[in-house]
Amino acid sequence: MTTPHPIVSVVIPTYNRENVITRAIHSVINQTYQNFEIIVIDDGSTDSTAKIVKAIEDPRIRYIRHDVRKGAAAARNTGINAAHSDFIAFQDSDDEWLFDKLKKQMELFSQVTNNVGVVYTGFLRVKSNQATYFPKNNIKNSGNILQSILKGNFVTTQSAIIRRQCFDKVGLFDEALPRFQDWDLFIR
Repeated sequence: MTTPHPIVSVVIPTYNRENVITRAIHSVINQTYQNFEIIVIDDGSTDSTAKIVKAIEDPRIRYIRHDVRKGAAAARNTGINAAHSDFIAFQDSDDEWLFDKLKKQMELFSQVTNNVGVVYTGFLRVKSNQATYFPKNNIKNSGNILQSILKGNFVTTQSAIIRRQCFDKVGLFDEALPRFQDWDLFIR
């Protein structure tokens, strides 16, 4: 039996995250939506990250290693270039998704026209056992969000699924930017 062509490529950049990478990967594996591949981009870790990722037995996981640390933007770009799908999602190696994230977002993609390039969610930031919902103003932005996103970034890479064709049109993450590469991408 062949594995169906993955509909979502989940890119997980990581660097020295041996203590949390398993949790992040399992939050993807345990999704109710199962048609995905996981691409872990190890950005030159010096800990046991590689051993831990390779020990997770799931044929949908691909491990790619940068021999020299290049940064998260470069790792995400490596993952985008390695992806086999028309939809790209990002998971940070110290985060986890709720179990139905992919299902809900892919259902939305199935209900809209092909000119919708990104479906994103809000998110919870947990710090010292306190959870804060973002965006804080709880304003729902949809449609053409350019004017809203110019005022502040309310979309994070971990909350977005992006059509591959968007990267073809606007380019990849800008590896020269020291911060806010995601905001720059979403503005473009």
